[in-house]
Amino acid sequence: MTTKAHHRFIQRVEYYGTDLELCDLLVKRFIAVGNSQASVAEALGSTNDRYPYLGRRVNALKSRRICGSHLKQTLYIAFIKDLFEDFSAYLADTMTKAALKGIDPARFIGDVRLDIHAAEILGAGNWDAAVRLISDAIFRKLENERNTRDLIRKASVRLGLQITQATLDDAMPYLDARHILVHRDGVTDLQYHNDYPLIRHNGDKIAVDYAFVSEAKRTVVALALEIDNKIIATDLVRGQDLHGRR
Repeated sequence: MTTKAHHRFIQRVEYYGTDLELCDLLVKRFIAVGNSQASVAEALGSTNDRYPYLGRRVNALKSRRICGSHLKQTLYIAFIKDLFEDFSAYLADTMTKAALKGIDPARFIGDVRLDIHAAEILGAGNWDAAVRLISDAIFRKLENERNTRDLIRKASVRLGLQITQATLDDAMPYLDARHILVHRDGVTDLQYHNDYPLIRHNGDKIAVDYAFVSEAKRTVVALALEIDNKIIATDLVRGQDLHGRR
């Protein structure tokens, strides 16, 4: 059994897997086309007019490998960024659904101070929408601290969950990599080096390759699954919010 929020998260991750496998297959076929005087576009059955950026020649294996590697690298980085965003969305949705099920308001709000006007609450239209408004505001406050580990920890406290430390530790290098990739072009700082000494680097950048994204997928999915299992076990989800039930 799983929640609808978790089911959506897993679907998104699987879509990424399809994208990565398709990219890998297409790149392998592109590299295997052999040397010729044709452009990339022509070698793949199109024209330079249709794809002007693919007007470069494919007459060298090295050139084809560089071109294909760049495409795969771009997708790998996009995967890490989207994995973080979708995990965050899952966590936010889980908090809202738990609040709708019924949770200790004092624990849920904690020390967060909200600035929500009465007009916003009345304008929500119904109880579910009002709860989502408040829950989203709490989650944004936690996100603003710019510390992913604290975000997960504080969200867990509000839900009354005890996340296994090893599960969280396994996922953190990949969740924290998103900030490095977005704001530092993959160049790690001393803190990232010290926190995650086993993460491979190419020069001063994280080595974002197939092995890295595979571990990212495995560990973040495991973290989401543990959260989901504990949410269900502690009866913090309504029947209508479980996948396969209405």
